[in-house]
Amino acid sequence: MSDSLSHNKNNTTIRDIAHEANVSISTVSRVLNDHPHVDDETRQAVWKIASELDYPMSKLRGNIQKASRSIIFLSHYQEDSPIPSDVKVNGIEQLVVWGAQSIFERKGIATYTHKLIMNVGEISELLEKNPVDGVIFLGGIYNYDLLQWFQEQLIPFVTAGAHAYPINVNAVMANYVQGMGYAIDHLAETGRSHICLVNGPTTTKTSEEKYKGLRLGLSLQNLPYEDYQTSQGNPFNIESGYIATLRLLACAKPIDAIIYADDGMAVGGLKAIKESGRRVPDDIAVIGFHNYEYARFADPALTTIGFDMQMMGRLAAQRLELLMDGASDDCHVMTVPTSLIIREST
Repeated sequence: MSDSLSHNKNNTTIRDIAHEANVSISTVSRVLNDHPHVDDETRQAVWKIASELDYPMSKLRGNIQKASRSIIFLSHYQEDSPIPSDVKVNGIEQLVVWGAQSIFERKGIATYTHKLIMNVGEISELLEKNPVDGVIFLGGIYNYDLLQWFQEQLIPFVTAGAHAYPINVNAVMANYVQGMGYAIDHLAETGRSHICLVNGPTTTKTSEEKYKGLRLGLSLQNLPYEDYQTSQGNPFNIESGYIATLRLLACAKPIDAIIYADDGMAVGGLKAIKESGRRVPDDIAVIGFHNYEYARFADPALTTIGFDMQMMGRLAAQRLELLMDGASDDCHVMTVPTSLIIREST
């Protein structure tokens, strides 16, 4: 027995077992939970090391022991946010979770959700307490060191919400560029030529995609672009949309349409435009993003870009299942189509 096997037996973690057996944490989890997709040689080696380290089986969660597999959804929140780490996800992320769960539940796969700052130390501690077979990252903000750590640990994962370039990962996202193209084409057809974007935080890949869509859409319509035409809001909410719109309107440049990165931001923008003495859509047309239920109750009812958020979850779940079953290491980026829902604000 090696020196490392003779120390700290009472504090043994699955990371210790993985290190000694020279396998991933995910493989150890599958063995300890009696999952079928492990070869006999590896299974025997892991059980031998676990026995030598006196690994306490009481560490396994009861619901995971009963399930054939387990999945965790991880959602990011900013380190300086007042939101507690155990807060439930909502909005787009909740719909994505529901879509994924519709796939997992049919297979008897246990799922649970955590909203975290998501650094390597925090995730490592979480997975030691809650062994899992795969992970779905929710949203569009990713810690690249963390994603690379997951790849090194050979833990299957999929990002649901955005890609993670320049890291090559399996991802599902809305076709944001397509949606922006639909919006700009519609605005151009209605005679708008000075189209602006109130975008989300620069930390999100979704904001990056929407900006790309703006530039491409304007170029294809032979419409001008200047730096003032993009105003940044943070976070995705009514107040940030209101403030970013006031900043945009104060620049004294021509503006006849504004696309918002989120419907909530657009609602804030409607208030700012009204306070400036301009009318929607007569003076400025407004388009939101995500087609939340409240968009049709805005004043005026909000034209918006929508997509099937539950489809995003279903695609992420199906891809993760393939990865857990030993699919090739080739990474796929799948896009969910978008559509333009035209209402009174344009």
